[in-house]
Amino acid sequence: MDLKERIKRVAIYLRKSRDNEGEESDTTLAKHRNRLLEIAKKNNWEHEIFQEVESSMDSNRPEYRRMIHQLKEYLFDAVLSVNLARVTRDDAETPKFMRLLREEDILFITDSERIYDLEVQEDWQALKFTGFVNNWEYENIRAQLRKGKIDSAKMGRWSNGTPNYGYIYNRLERKLEIDEEKAEAVKLVFQMAIGGIGADNIAVALNQLGYRTNRGNFFHGQSITRMIRSPIYKGRIVSNRLKGRNEYHGKVRPEDQWIIAENAAPIIIDEDTWDLANEKLDQRKQLSPRAKQRRHGLSNIIKCALCGRTHSVTIRKDRNNRKEIKPCNKKNQLGESCYNRGINYYTMMELIIDSIRTQRTHIITELKKLKEERRPNIDTKSQKIGIIEDRIKKVSRALEMLQIQLEEELIDLENFKERKKKRTIELNNLQKELKKLQDTTEEDEIKSKESVIKRLDFFLNNWQQLDDSMLNETLMSFISKVIWHYPKGSKEPPKLTIEWLE
Repeated sequence: MDLKERIKRVAIYLRKSRDNEGEESDTTLAKHRNRLLEIAKKNNWEHEIFQEVESSMDSNRPEYRRMIHQLKEYLFDAVLSVNLARVTRDDAETPKFMRLLREEDILFITDSERIYDLEVQEDWQALKFTGFVNNWEYENIRAQLRKGKIDSAKMGRWSNGTPNYGYIYNRLERKLEIDEEKAEAVKLVFQMAIGGIGADNIAVALNQLGYRTNRGNFFHGQSITRMIRSPIYKGRIVSNRLKGRNEYHGKVRPEDQWIIAENAAPIIIDEDTWDLANEKLDQRKQLSPRAKQRRHGLSNIIKCALCGRTHSVTIRKDRNNRKEIKPCNKKNQLGESCYNRGINYYTMMELIIDSIRTQRTHIITELKKLKEERRPNIDTKSQKIGIIEDRIKKVSRALEMLQIQLEEELIDLENFKERKKKRTIELNNLQKELKKLQDTTEEDEIKSKESVIKRLDFFLNNWQQLDDSMLNETLMSFISKVIWHYPKGSKEPPKLTIEWLE
């Protein structure tokens, strides 16, 4: 029987290959499609098309897998493709594919209308040799492309495929440019990370603000972590890092094989901000799972002004599940309970919101003043340094006096230790503040205040849409603690004092 007479139904396999410059043209793919369809029509073959844009070295191609499954179900008499290389040229997959065709008595047809019957030894050897040549050509092309990619990386050119979020690729200049809208999202990510907000909640925040990934999908915690970890945002392009197809399946090469090009990309995030965000990310990794869990929006924030204990939250089932800040009730060594009262949860939240608005106004005033005082004739930095140095001298003298009082037996040892501890903590904080002020330029201070304003604005604009976990993390990105003063029996109104993070 003539081979063509055996064929009633064919599987047409099309794959958009890649050329030396990137993607093969859609025009070429259309020509292949038309050519194969003409062959099927001329011979009155029924057909089904399997088409995809993947590498023929990837055995996980969905259309290829779907075709293989249907071949095993005896649905086709032949496979019609441009050549064997368009179907597969993987050293391991090619013999599997050929063996399947022979075992299921399926023919293979090329666009030159050459029909291979793999039951015939000559056809088997011919197709096998064709596969060998295709693979040899592929490896040569791959080696050339790899060499070109390495050379481009050493020159600081972009050669890593799709650019990171926040960048666009200028094909004419062969370099990256900043996508201003997406770059704002990148900056927001780093600021929230510095504020101690976790990657999952940062992703939620971006999604709520309408941002989407380069592929138009929602952000997830892993994509946020990869963004923060990527050195490209501080201008550094790292190439030849992975041995494999991509970030998920590739094997990381030793660092001495990496190609690092400094100042090769436009900078979106400065070095200090990048370092600080990554440091915060490292700190979060060290937290236990229980420490990351937040029971409510004000978790670990409300502190008793009388004894320092953290006020917890309770749900009052006897009052329609009303949420409340519980009274303190901490017992001292004599078993006496603290008498700081609680308050309705939402009343406390309103008080905090009002304080945040006041703080925002205060920072804007400071920022305006700081920008005005950048004139050379006003040296506010020196004035601040002088004030802190005077306070350091006073605390140091107080510590010396404590030592003298102990030696003269004017105070007992226990009292001495307690007072010395407080003074030592105060001295250390002042010294840190002094060093920070000495190392900080006016420009740094302006950037810092602008960053805080952005965090406050994000909270004030979005807090009602945040879940408890996100609400808590966002608050803790600019609030150290809220000191709550509401003693039982006091006729004075309740009072809260917020200690702000810088």
